Amino acid sequence: MSRHLNTALEAVRFIRAQKVEGRAKWRRTDEADGIADYSLYHGACGVILLLLELHAAGQDPGALDEAIAAGEEVVEYLAKKDRLSVSMSTGWPGYAFAMSELARVSGREDFRACAVRCLEKLHAQSTPRGAGIGWIETAPFADITGFSDDREIYDQSVGAAGAGLLMIYAHRQGLHAEALNWAKAVAERLLEVAEPDPDGLRWRLMNDMPFPFTAPNFAHGGAGVGYFLIQLFRETGDARYLDAAREAARYTMSRSKPMGQGKLVVHTEEARRPIFYLGACHGPAGTGRLLLELHEITGDAHWLEEAKALMEGLTATGAPRTRSAGYWNNFGQCCGDAGVGEFALLMAARTGDESYRELAQACADVIEEASDLKPDGRRWVQAEHRERPDFLQAQTGYMQGAAGIASFLLHLATTEAGAPVKIALPDWPSA
Repeated sequence: MSRHLNTALEAVRFIRAQKVEGRAKWRRTDEADGIADYSLYHGACGVILLLLELHAAGQDPGALDEAIAAGEEVVEYLAKKDRLSVSMSTGWPGYAFAMSELARVSGREDFRACAVRCLEKLHAQSTPRGAGIGWIETAPFADITGFSDDREIYDQSVGAAGAGLLMIYAHRQGLHAEALNWAKAVAERLLEVAEPDPDGLRWRLMNDMPFPFTAPNFAHGGAGVGYFLIQLFRETGDARYLDAAREAARYTMSRSKPMGQGKLVVHTEEARRPIFYLGACHGPAGTGRLLLELHEITGDAHWLEEAKALMEGLTATGAPRTRSAGYWNNFGQCCGDAGVGEFALLMAARTGDESYRELAQACADVIEEASDLKPDGRRWVQAEHRERPDFLQAQTGYMQGAAGIASFLLHLATTEAGAPVKIALPDWPSA
């Protein structure tokens, strides 16, 4: 057994130790009174994805049954819900995706029906907005910003672009006959609210931004919207979507700064001293996805060179060994080493350059060295938020905890064995 696979299985042991007694769900952290939820970001849906990967890799004979039991609880929970967020991480899209993947592997129609209901609920919560549809919700991150008024949310992480990506996924999976039409309606609204700039097209996190936060990168900025639009181009052939995605990438890269022999895109444009995130959220591991897709679809080598430049900028910081302001003590899929490692594997698969696989292995080494092995399994005590570096937790979930870290390590181990196993989320391109 490879070291990476062994570490992943030890993380699974930790996750199982956090199971709520008598239930098929897991506490968010290893604290005895820690809360548990069902979301993709922190809760059961993310663990379900890992269990399905373990099953696909043939590494755990009980993983599928455990995933099914958790899915049954999720179905029961969702049956009582009439309204959830548009966020892929915590709302209808994440639940629809997890239940659809569970249906695909298990063959259970009730899980597929649940995914369809989530999709329909997501659409039902939208409202006509200009030329298309959008979602009006309480402004995200109110606990951090203190602003909690309603806004139309545009971005990939918690807004319309992420919902649109789920609709494209639903179309590709044949979940709903109207899924592609709904995605096109999302796109029409996003095209309408794009802000033209001499450097391309810009999208903000939400309409009527209440505080300075112009993020050009993936999770909350134009790169994420552009990624949705280029996936929609794949399905429709509508050149407007490709053109807008190209302009989104042009704008994003115009906000980059030299870093070593490469470059990095600023986290936000308003910061007096620029901060450069490195992970999937605002870093090369997110924005690079749009660049790779532009290269594959257009054949324009410029976009591949831009993706490579971002990775050169990343390694010029000393990452993954050196921690910087935008690469703090976090090892997860969203902000840390697991997300960087996943993108490095994608770069290796797309380019054939083995140095990217070596980067993924370096990320795994850092992850393993930072772990804490206890009798009940392996955990990572880390900071979810950059601005709260001393608020440390050992989380179980996918985006910020052991499930997502184990998923990356399993992906790396199976790639090295010649049979990669990975469930790609709707915002990840295929290898």
